[in-house]
Amino acid sequence: MEKNSFKSFAVLENVIFLKKTSLFSHVQTRELRAIASIAEEVTFETGEEVVKESDTGDSVYIIKEGRVKITKKTPENKSIDLAELATGECFGEMTLFDDETRSASAYAITTCVMLRIARDDLIDVLVEHPLIALELLKIFVKRLRKANARIESQGSRVYAK
Repeated sequence: MEKNSFKSFAVLENVIFLKKTSLFSHVQTRELRAIASIAEEVTFETGEEVVKESDTGDSVYIIKEGRVKITKKTPENKSIDLAELATGECFGEMTLFDDETRSASAYAITTCVMLRIARDDLIDVLVEHPLIALELLKIFVKRLRKANARIESQGSRVYAK
């Protein structure tokens, strides 16, 4: 098979996958093709660190296969599990909107296949296709609401004592 044919097949496969994710289910195929064409498929083995807290972020990840644990260090250097993500979910997207370091680490719970999308490439696509940015913002809001609810429940336990 020619290299270009193989690349076209991989892009098509990724368009189909992206359309099934909650993040991109409302995005048009033309726009998904633009995202799929900049995505790089990467594999991480069980226990492998995908991103490290406080490192410079340069990409967003979408899980094609497997599960990922998101953790954060406390001031006492203990690790807190923030989330467990599975197929179709993304992480690392905060790096798209600021120049801050990673706020948490991500580890492969199982062998994982992911799409890695470089920040600069995705920003170029978002400028051309702003509806994709709206979908990303929906994910941010959903995660922020979840974090607020978690903080609220922790606070109510403290006040109940």
